[in-house]
Amino acid sequence: MQSFLRTILFISLLWLFAELPVPVAGQINYLSHANERIHLWTRYDTFCEIEGADKQKYMLPQHTGKGKPSPFPRYANKGTGPNNKLTYGQFQARVEGLEWAKMLPEDKAKYEQLKAPWSDVDGKTPTTYQCADQLMEMGLNKQLKVTEFDTTLDNKRFSADYKPKRGGNPSLYNKDDPFNSAYSYFSERVEKQFQDFRSKDDPKFKAVIEKNNKLGKELLESITTLRAEDKLNHMYKQLQDGVADEKRKGLGIPKDKIVVESNAPSKVQNGKPYQNINIAQTMANAWADTKTREELQAKGFKNADDLANWANDLGNPDKTQPQDWSELNKSHFRSAKTWNSGLVKSKMTVAELSKCV
Repeated sequence: MQSFLRTILFISLLWLFAELPVPVAGQINYLSHANERIHLWTRYDTFCEIEGADKQKYMLPQHTGKGKPSPFPRYANKGTGPNNKLTYGQFQARVEGLEWAKMLPEDKAKYEQLKAPWSDVDGKTPTTYQCADQLMEMGLNKQLKVTEFDTTLDNKRFSADYKPKRGGNPSLYNKDDPFNSAYSYFSERVEKQFQDFRSKDDPKFKAVIEKNNKLGKELLESITTLRAEDKLNHMYKQLQDGVADEKRKGLGIPKDKIVVESNAPSKVQNGKPYQNINIAQTMANAWADTKTREELQAKGFKNADDLANWANDLGNPDKTQPQDWSELNKSHFRSAKTWNSGLVKSKMTVAELSKCV
C-alpha cells in the first residue's frame, strides 16, 4: 500500500512541476513578444476607428456566413465593440487562436479583465509596461502565428526552395532579402498601412493616429531594446565558441578576456537582466593576448577594430567580414530590422514621413 501511495505521489509531483514555468535562456524575448502583441492592437484599433471594424480589411477583417473568404482565417472576427469591433481582451484572445463565441465564461473573464494601454480616464494608465506584465502573467508572450491573420502567409513561401502547386500561392522569396519571414512580412505590411494613414494627416482621425503612434513608439522602443539585450546574451556565448559550431560560428575568445557586466539591469521596466558586453574593451583584450590573436589572425582578422565590427554588425548580410555569421545570426538580424524600421518611422514628423511612404 505504501509503495502504491509513493507512486501516486511521485506522479502527482511530476504533473505539478510540468505545469510550472521553466526559466530558459533568452527569456527576454518573451517580454518582447508580449509588447509586439500590444503593438499590433494599436494598429488594429486605428484601422477600425478610421474605416470601421466591419469594413477594414487590414487586420482580422470580419466576415459572415459559413464559408470563410480566403485568405482570412477561420473565425468571423466579431467582438462586442462598435461595429462588432474586438475589444482589447477579445483581440488578445483572438490572436492567441481562440474563438470568443466558443470560449467558456471563466476563460472569457480572464481576457475581459485586460485593459488596453492608456484606456483609463486619465489617458495615462494602464502603462504599456503594466499591459505587457498582464500578458506575461497569462502566458501570452510567444511569437504569434501569422496564419491567424492571413492563412496564406506560410514560412515555406519565403524559402528559396519553395515551389508552388498549380493554382497555389506564389513564392515570396526575394534573393535580395533572403532572411525575410512571414512574421516580418506581415508586421511590415501592417506598419506600412498605419504609416500611410498617418502621412495623410486627416484631421478627422488625427487624435487616434497620434495616440496610437505615441503608443507604438513607446512599445517599439521596448521591443528594440529587449531584442538588443537578448542579442548580447547570445553574443556572450558565441564569442567563446569556436568556428566549428555552425549554429553560432564564434570567435573562440577565452572567457576571462570578455569584459562584461553580468546580470546588468534591463533598460526596459520589468525586463530580465542581461550580459552587457563592453565590445571595444573585449576585442582589445583578445588582440593583446598572443595565443588568441594568432588564432584570430588565422581566421582573417587584422586588428581589434575588425573584431569589434564583427560583433557590432552581427548577422548583417550586407556587411563582409573575415568570418561569416551563422544563418541564425542573419535571421535574427532581419527580424530586428522590422522593428527598428518601425521605430524610425514612428519618430518622424508627418512632413518627413510623407516623403518616404
